[in-house]
Amino acid sequence: MILGRISELSAQSGMAPQLLSIIKQALALHPETLSAGRHEIEGDNIFMNVMSFETAEPQSKRYEQHREYLDVQLLLSGFERIDFGPQGAAIEPDIYHEDDDYQLCEMISPCQTLHMQPGMFAIFLPGEPHKPGCISDVAQTISKVVIKVHYCCL
Repeated sequence: MILGRISELSAQSGMAPQLLSIIKQALALHPETLSAGRHEIEGDNIFMNVMSFETAEPQSKRYEQHREYLDVQLLLSGFERIDFGPQGAAIEPDIYHEDDDYQLCEMISPCQTLHMQPGMFAIFLPGEPHKPGCISDVAQTISKVVIKVHYCCL
């Protein structure tokens, strides 16, 4: 997992140059002005999902993890809690859905928590379970974009 602020993206050390370039390319499309839904950047290899939804209680949500794609979760507005764990933290994961590249589970160990603010991003690598969209303080509508990057692009 990599955590940062868009305003400090150029100063982010240790990030693969290809990934940095992909995030900048996605931001150049001004995702805050795009309609909700999928927006392709490089076909199925790089695309972003723009969304707006109400945050929910963490216990009402499940963890997700991916095998093929990195998730760059970028919060545009509102406040969001994301629970997450390291690779291999998923306990008794469900079946893997190859067509949509996801696998769900109820519990992970160990569990960490992020409290996201507008302009922050969190990058989850394949195999890292994460539960986005949770209430941080109070339930609210948030806007965010999830940039999906196939691992072959790095």
